[in-house]
Amino acid sequence: MKSFNFDFQEEPPNHITFEYSPEADEDLDTLVENGVPVLYANQTALLSLARLFIKMALGEYKDGFHVHLRKDLNADEPDRLIVMLHSSETGKHTGSASTEQQVITD
Repeated sequence: MKSFNFDFQEEPPNHITFEYSPEADEDLDTLVENGVPVLYANQTALLSLARLFIKMALGEYKDGFHVHLRKDLNADEPDRLIVMLHSSETGKHTGSASTEQQVITD
């Protein structure tokens, strides 16, 4: 059985840090394929994102708090994804007027 333990210090509102290593092999990028955003990430990048998401989920952050993720989590690269926190319907952007979702069954 595998487990994941992550201890972190609570940070002030509107401030978050996340661990990544310039020497590590974090590989993260996004593309839009057939109109759908796709996140490509290796295991190292996924672990960094997991820690970041845990901090966002358990912290005292308010609606609208967001982080800019850059290609390969490298500060010298351009933004690839913005992760926005929202705990209410206020401010949620869907990008589409339709709420239908296709269900595929075998």
